[in-house]
Amino acid sequence: MKKLAFLLILLACPRWAMCAAAPEKIPILLDTDIGSDIDDAFALALVLNSPELDLLGVTTVSGNAEARARLAAKMLEDAGRLDVPVAAGASGQPLPIQQCRLAEGFKGPSLLPIAAEDFLESEIKRRPGEITIVAIGPLTNVAVLLKKYPDAAKEIKQIVLMGGSVERGYAPGSRPEAEYNIKMDPAAAQVVFASGVPIVMAPLDVTAMLQLDAAARHRVFTQLTPVTNDLTLLYHLWNNETPTLFDPMAAALLLDPSLCETKPMAIEVDNEGFTREASGKPANATVALHTDPARFFQFYLNRVAPAKTTTEP
Repeated sequence: MKKLAFLLILLACPRWAMCAAAPEKIPILLDTDIGSDIDDAFALALVLNSPELDLLGVTTVSGNAEARARLAAKMLEDAGRLDVPVAAGASGQPLPIQQCRLAEGFKGPSLLPIAAEDFLESEIKRRPGEITIVAIGPLTNVAVLLKKYPDAAKEIKQIVLMGGSVERGYAPGSRPEAEYNIKMDPAAAQVVFASGVPIVMAPLDVTAMLQLDAAARHRVFTQLTPVTNDLTLLYHLWNNETPTLFDPMAAALLLDPSLCETKPMAIEVDNEGFTREASGKPANATVALHTDPARFFQFYLNRVAPAKTTTEP
């Protein structure tokens, strides 16, 4: 009887090993202020090296958003991902964007002539309830989306963001402070945290200690892939020594939530950009509070710069 059942399976699917459905990829939209600090580029590198993710598009925010869009599009093209569209949000006050020199004059088919919020809405509407927004810059684009298209809040699966400060600030042992992404547009953050969209939050508590040391940088920069070659060039344009990988933690949390200890919390944003727990209110965010940096870097490097094995001649 067992043999008969097995034969029926073979007849139904000659390549029986392929019959098992492959795990579905996680559809994401990445919203980034790539081009100022270096960590956005490192986050994009992680996304591009994570086969579990289905990157549907990239939107850029803050400062010269169009220059940032060109940089993101160039990195995607270098990685062979011409299928990923890029849309710029509204530009704000001028900001340092030295890394965008890498993509000066860049033109590519992936650059869209529509506003970031319109692109986000079209993708969310196309796959309601499925898409995660990974927001690693100021929350301006996401807030504009939610205000312009109120129904979108019910159709976004979740927002995974890098931002905020709950129990510590940038320095070890420091008190909570207004973190950059939230401080750049507190009003936008207030809209997002009040939207009802499920939020996963990677604050300074689990990101400010993620310094990429010299040995790890060497491992990345000697990988010599198109993505790591771009990281090498961007690192030199950034012109600082030690990157802190704030933003990659947001993508890493989506891929492996066990990298951080998390807690449901009711987070409120004040007008100065502080993110504080509100007592007596229902939780609106899952907040990462503790991590093991060594485990994070093992996870990150194994994907972006896997150790090379040598064979005896």
